Amino acid sequence: MGDPLKNPPVYFTVAQVRFNPILKLADFLPAIQEGFRQARFSDFVKHAGVGIKINVQDGRAIPMPQQIERFAFGNAAKTHCFLLDEDSLTYQSTDYGRFETFSEQFLTGLERIHSIVQLDFVERVGLRYLDRVAPLADESLSKYLVPEALGLGSRLSGTSVHSFCESLTEHSGMKLLSRTMTRTGPIAFPPDLLSMGLEVGKRFQAQQGLHAILDNDGFHDGREPYSMDSVRKHLVTIHEVIRKTFRLIATEYAFKKWNQ
Repeated sequence: MGDPLKNPPVYFTVAQVRFNPILKLADFLPAIQEGFRQARFSDFVKHAGVGIKINVQDGRAIPMPQQIERFAFGNAAKTHCFLLDEDSLTYQSTDYGRFETFSEQFLTGLERIHSIVQLDFVERVGLRYLDRVAPLADESLSKYLVPEALGLGSRLSGTSVHSFCESLTEHSGMKLLSRTMTRTGPIAFPPDLLSMGLEVGKRFQAQQGLHAILDNDGFHDGREPYSMDSVRKHLVTIHEVIRKTFRLIATEYAFKKWNQ
């Protein structure tokens, strides 16, 4: 996969698998929590919220609110966290490192769940990266990103408050939703993501000025029998597409800066 950058712009990474519903998840929780505790994910928190479930009635899709219980298993450093609910396992990190390590940590957590509840099928595999691209005080974002990623804000007169662009592409069975948002201020998260108390690296917290957030969200939809090898292959494929996309969005100047 190549050597990682010395100062990569990635500040938040998410891997997720959606699987067959486990309505009696709470019955398995003590064994699951003990497994994560032994793996040094001992910071356990239970969250309750409201989600939207789509019911099909007479051929119409009807959104229905429903109560959701989500269980978080985090490490002591608050840099990695597993989120488990009745039909998905999510792994979040603010200290990504490299793909091989990150993906194997996630797969180990998934296999830990499977060994207790015996998963039947998988419906979605996803991988998402958030990168914060912040130029130096005497530089512009155009030195770091290609014009297509900067939206209309780089073309219009006046002071740009924010700019947003989005593209959905398909790649041999998987899809990639790529978003770029330029804004001024402290580091932030898209509204559909919760950091669950994870601590972002100090170098990102110190950046306050104009910056761009690159949000690359890749996923494979389709029901398949549960297989660790199959999930791993999907993750590798998604990662490769995101890696190539990232290379197309950022400039060579940016990569030289991030490797210093």
